[in-house]
Amino acid sequence: MATYEARSKTNLNLAAKELLRTIAEKKSNLCVSVDVTLKDDLLAVVDAVGPFVALIKTHVDIITDFDWDVIKQLSELAVKHNFLIFEDRKFADIGNTVSLQYAAGMHRIVQWSHLTNAHLIPGPGVISGLGSVGLPLQRGLLLIAEMSTQGSLTKDAYTTANVQAAMEDTSNFVMGFIAMHRVHKDPAHISPKATEAQRNKDFLILTPGVGLDATGDGKGQQYRTPDQVIRENDCDMIIVGRGVYGPLLDQSSARDDALKQVRDQAERYRSAGWDAYLAKMGTTRRRAARHALPTPPQTPIKRAKHTLVKHEPDSPSRGAMPLKKIKMELTEEEQGKIRVPKHWEEVHACLAKMREETVAPVDTMGCVENGLETNRADRGRLGPDGAEESKEDALQRYEYTTLVSLMLSSQTKDTVTALAVYNLQRTLPNGVTVDSVRGASDDVLRECICKVGFFRRKTEYIRKTADILAEKHGGQVPKTIDELCALPGVGPKMAFLQMQAMGFNVGIGVDTHVHRIANRLGWCKTKTPEQTRLALQSWLPKHLFRQINKQMVGFGQVICVPIGPRCDVCTIGQRRLCPSRQRVEQNSIAKRAPIYYRDGTVLVGNKRVTLHAFKQEALDTSDQEMIDTVVKTEQVLEW
Repeated sequence: MATYEARSKTNLNLAAKELLRTIAEKKSNLCVSVDVTLKDDLLAVVDAVGPFVALIKTHVDIITDFDWDVIKQLSELAVKHNFLIFEDRKFADIGNTVSLQYAAGMHRIVQWSHLTNAHLIPGPGVISGLGSVGLPLQRGLLLIAEMSTQGSLTKDAYTTANVQAAMEDTSNFVMGFIAMHRVHKDPAHISPKATEAQRNKDFLILTPGVGLDATGDGKGQQYRTPDQVIRENDCDMIIVGRGVYGPLLDQSSARDDALKQVRDQAERYRSAGWDAYLAKMGTTRRRAARHALPTPPQTPIKRAKHTLVKHEPDSPSRGAMPLKKIKMELTEEEQGKIRVPKHWEEVHACLAKMREETVAPVDTMGCVENGLETNRADRGRLGPDGAEESKEDALQRYEYTTLVSLMLSSQTKDTVTALAVYNLQRTLPNGVTVDSVRGASDDVLRECICKVGFFRRKTEYIRKTADILAEKHGGQVPKTIDELCALPGVGPKMAFLQMQAMGFNVGIGVDTHVHRIANRLGWCKTKTPEQTRLALQSWLPKHLFRQINKQMVGFGQVICVPIGPRCDVCTIGQRRLCPSRQRVEQNSIAKRAPIYYRDGTVLVGNKRVTLHAFKQEALDTSDQEMIDTVVKTEQVLEW
């Protein structure tokens, strides 16, 4: 039976890791549910119980005088007392709706709450909808598999469906359950089709309805003791509400006296919950004196503040892991210096139209394309047991292949990167997988990728990354920017493109093409790709984040090239919308690279010819690179 501390090192969800680590550090498996309706009462109770809890549960929608200062002060208390926040929202709608409820509105829950929960009534779409918003910010989701109220319908087949959905969640956004027992280890709730990996997932069980002095409240709530919950039913955390903050509701007591009673009750429940855990682990309090609650410090516990999402410059929140932090947005002062470029929408429309009409290397040999099922050279392979690749394995292979492609692409043309990935897919025993890379020798890896820039260094990066994924992430590609950038050889551009490939729209991947073109168009005046990313993200509509990289990269590969841009065929320049437009000398056009169009023609110099005729010329001259490009273009046209 693993300890909280041991589980914190192996759990695949970052919020779960942090919660388990906090439980172990504070020797507390107590979560206090502060269900009060006034801002001052909420903050007073949280400050009183903070030293004794690992988690605070809120219902912000019942606070009658809610404002953003509530969240600011609550987050400050989380840093001061070292606890996580769980907004008990109980989402229960279709994916698109819950993603908006989670991210927007007056409460903006995802910005400050480390955990939230949901009913599975709408189906697994509620998980993916919430995950699209929460995963990039290192949040966690609890499914409500069981409830503590009398007559609850959350039982039997419904509980089983929750367990199955959690086990099949490949994103690992689901970190546990609200439940009365360890449902994911109960044979009655485990699908016969569940794989060994799914059965071995580590989920946390948080249990409400815990009391030391009562068995019910007369409104359907049923109470069990901490010992029954933790030791007998093998749950992980006790959730206590009125049993702790109840004295504050007694109008006959002075406020200071009531808050002292609240503090005493929190310490009482913390002690009972931890004693039950020690008993479950077969450890007596004397043998585990080190588990005793330390005296609350006189100075605030210093915790790293979360820098992924900022509502205000000083809005505090906690980081989940000591990772390299990537700046996600400009400060208000920096934002004030940014000016939205004039006519940008017209410029973007021209750019998008040109990209729709042309075929660029990124369209056929880009990093994302290398991992697609239709492009993979290692598709159709059977596993070691002779079985076909499962959907889960195929998705994992796609995400990992994309990551490897991005790592190889630095200072390397797409055509060369695509060939290197193809070599890996055909050479490694099971294609591009974490295990195949770990099992291959350096000589084999180097031989496969020897034509990419800095291939020796990238061989080392790829091998180290495979080890990290296997040892720390269960063989899966991390799903946060900070974790991706912590991998050797992975920078912000790669991380944002990887996140986009996995379905998370959290920012723009800016490479040299995007950086160059954004400055040429006058969209920004920046010196580095990272400055360009932050500037573009400050005003470009978020729905364009996904497409702008591929649009600009392709545009920069065939028209707005670094040297000798084809301003003569660029409609942005023709409409005098580009401040960098240059005059193109006619005698130089013949030397320019050909431009491939989706209508089956090629612009050679200033003459359009059919792709078939151009291919024949390439065959006649034995220009292998040109032949390969034509073949790839033909594939795009067929699709």
